Amino acid sequence: MKDELAFAVHLSFNGNCRQAFHYYQICFGGELTLQTLADTPLGVGMSKEMRRAVVWATLRNEYFNLVGSDLSDECNIVTGNSVSILIECSSFTERSRLINKLTGRNFCAMGNGNPLVNIVDIYRTSWLLSVHS
Repeated sequence: MKDELAFAVHLSFNGNCRQAFHYYQICFGGELTLQTLADTPLGVGMSKEMRRAVVWATLRNEYFNLVGSDLSDECNIVTGNSVSILIECSSFTERSRLINKLTGRNFCAMGNGNPLVNIVDIYRTSWLLSVHS
């Protein structure tokens, strides 16, 4: 794992941040930390459902520092295709492994010499997986 990363990618969710980050931990590995409203003084007196909302999730691994939250200034999260998370893989085998985990399907790399593959996971996050020869 890299000692220090220059920046982090932040993802906003509508109540499924915990599930998404557990999913990403399974896909990429790393250390996951979660803080919910129940863990803060703000959670006192809130409904049980609101207390489960993730204030801050962090996943640190060899690829990235990913952060996210269920709390957003926006009323509704709109998923777009203008941003993708780029992962630089060391081999086509590593890339296939990550694609299989992110999509939940078997990806056959045979005959696919394209150095860049774009996929969208079950949380509608866009990933670019690159292999440099």
